[in-house]
This record gives sequence, structure tokens and C-alpha cells, in this order.
Amino acid sequence: MSSGAGHMIRYAIYTRQSVDKAEDFSSCEVQFMTCQEFARAMGEPGLHWTGQRFDDEGCSGATLDRPAMRRLRKVIDLGGIDRLYAVALDRLTRNMRDAVILFDELDKAGVELRLVHQPELSSGPETRFLRHILAAFAEFERDMIAARIAESRAYLKGHGRRLAGKVPYGYDADPVTRQLVPNAVEARRVRAIFARAARGQRPSRIAEEINALGWTTKAYTSRRSGQTSRGGPWTARQVLKTLRNPVYIGRFADGDTTRPGCHEGIVNPETFDAVQQMLDARRTTDRRQRTRRSALFRRKVVCPRCGRFLSTYQVNLTLGKGYGQVYNYYRCRSTAGGRPPCKGVQFGAYEVYAIVRDIMGDPDTWRTLLGTDATDAQVRAALKAWRVVPPALQYDFLRKCIARIELDETDGTASITFTPDAARPFLAGEA
Repeated sequence: MSSGAGHMIRYAIYTRQSVDKAEDFSSCEVQFMTCQEFARAMGEPGLHWTGQRFDDEGCSGATLDRPAMRRLRKVIDLGGIDRLYAVALDRLTRNMRDAVILFDELDKAGVELRLVHQPELSSGPETRFLRHILAAFAEFERDMIAARIAESRAYLKGHGRRLAGKVPYGYDADPVTRQLVPNAVEARRVRAIFARAARGQRPSRIAEEINALGWTTKAYTSRRSGQTSRGGPWTARQVLKTLRNPVYIGRFADGDTTRPGCHEGIVNPETFDAVQQMLDARRTTDRRQRTRRSALFRRKVVCPRCGRFLSTYQVNLTLGKGYGQVYNYYRCRSTAGGRPPCKGVQFGAYEVYAIVRDIMGDPDTWRTLLGTDATDAQVRAALKAWRVVPPALQYDFLRKCIARIELDETDGTASITFTPDAARPFLAGEA
């Protein structure tokens, strides 16, 4: 493109760096200033920067699907620039096919490409072949980098080394080798957490007790920025994650299995295995209780629109490899009487159970169950007995003694019809 007198050349600068760094003076900033100086050094009249930055920090060149690149391609398509600057071809892309696509878009829009380190690759048909060759080399270099990274990971795995990620609670990273070394204070606390779990305490209870002791999760210091993030209170999920982590017996998680590590374990393997067995058994029990609770009111919950009983069904949601969640519902699915199901009538099984549980905790419910002749002392005694009954017995009572549950769609309330003599076990002290 030639620039006559008074003709303005609108230009943009694209920069990219593979690793997102926290320094104020980033590699993208260096690239931008280099391109600015290169453009000004030409001394072309009418050269005008659009004022819009296109910086992709922490983005790979393997694809064009990058935030700044997407914005740049849209500006090019709309005819918003006349020239594009970049320090080198590999900053634009490291993929041969993407390079062809990008070059075609530039040519169709009449945008001239200027590369600081490869000035011979200006726009024009005579340089198309050379650009494609260099793009192929950029893709080859990317593949070589990926292969070297894979080889390095394989070597580290084969020698029991840590690959990457945050340092787990109980350990520090050696400043030279970056491998795990026990942190004396945290290691003692990890052993205490496992000891509590081995005695049968649930993760939620462990979290409550160690938070009461003032223990916090691990604090981290960024190697790039030097900023420290403080540890926070423990949650049941974090305790469970700690109890499931094989790093504490000198191993690393590796997909669905584990691999040996070269670091020192801080928990006895026998204790670790015992805790895993308890957690597995508890998970099976909890799953059975959830399934049991989901079918607790089968053919007892009434559709608020048609009066037919709601059906139970499950939805299995996969959250990731080895993880999932089961959701149980009551839904109007009946075709009894030749009528279609009521659309949109659906209640979560736990939601219904929570409503019933709240009703059972109301003294007026027990006054109704015990009859009008019941004294205040009898009502209090029955309510107290209900509260101390184990959950499994509560489920049995509700399943046998509730005849009908009518839900109100508007306010989320319910009315319960009990079977005759439903409160007899509590009057006789049999519950």
C-alpha cells in the first residue's frame, strides 16, 4: 500500500505471550513498544495508531481462538485497519492451517502485514509461498516443544518427581528441586486430621474442631508477584480432599491410580488405608440413605393440579471423571384416567423431605397426632422422642404413618394426612 499526501494509514499492533506473567513490564508490553518504534522509524506520513490494544497474555499460538485475536479479526473484517504490525510470524500463529486462514483474511480486507523481525514477509503475492513455509516451521517448532514437555513429564513420573500444581498442606517445595519436603507444623496437623478420621469423625466435624483450634488452610506465596494469599477456615470438602490425597503416604495421584513419589510420607500407610475404607463404607451408606429417602414418599405425594400421585425418578449428572451427582424428583407422569401428565409439576425429593421434616418439628403437628385430649406434657414428650430417634427410624415412621402429602405450588407448603394411630409408638415409648 502506498501512502499519498494526506492519506491516513490506520494501523494496529498484535502481541502474544505463551505464559501469563504478573510483572508490570510484560513480554506483550515489550512487543508492543518494539512494534511502535519500528512503525515510527519508517517515517511514513499519515501513519495513525487506532489506539486499541490487542494483547493475548498467557495464550498458546496453537489456535486462533484467543480473546485479542478474535477482536482483531473482527476489526479486520469490518475494515477498521489498513496495516497490522507484529514482532514475528510465530506471535500471530504457530499453526500452518491457521496461518493460511489469517493471511487470506488480511489479503481480502486489503490489510498490509508488517513483521519487525521478518520485514521481508510483507503483504503481496510474491511472499505468500515464503510465509506458508515459515508458518509450517512455526507449527513444527510448537510440536517439538510439546514433545519435549511430554518427555520431561515422563521422566519426572518415572523418577517419582512432582510435576506441577499447588503444594499440598503438610509440605513445602524445596527451593532448588521444587520437590516436596515435610512442613513440621502442618505435618503434625495432617496426622491429627487422619487420627480423628480413623476414630470415626466425619469431615464436617473435623473441620469444625480444627477451625476452633485456629488451624487454617495453607498460605501460598506467588513466585511471580511475591504476593501471599492467607489460609482460610477449613471446610468439610477440603478435609475430605486431604483424607483422600495419596501424597501423604509418599505417592502421587495419577488418573484413576497412583504412582510412587520420591518425597517422604507423613501418614502411616495402615492409617491411610483404614481411613479410605471408612470413607468408602460411609459413601455407600450415604448413597443408600439418599436412595431410600428419594423413594420415601412413593405414591404418597399428590399432584396439586390433577390429584393423581406423583412418580419418582432420578437424574444422574456427571461432574467429571469418577464424580457424579444423583438428583431425585417427584413429577406428574401419570396417564391415569386417559389424561396426559401435568406439565411443569416437579418437586425435588429432598425439598419434599425437608418440608415434611419441618412439619414434624412443629408441636401443633403432634397435638393433632395425639388427639385433642393430649396434655402439653405428652406433646413435649412425643416431640422430644421424635428429635432423638435415629434418622433410619424416622424414615421408617414417615413411610408407614404418612398416607398422603398435598403440596401447594404457590407457597411451598404442604398438608399431611397420617394413618390412624400414627403416634402410638411415641405414646407407648416404642419409638
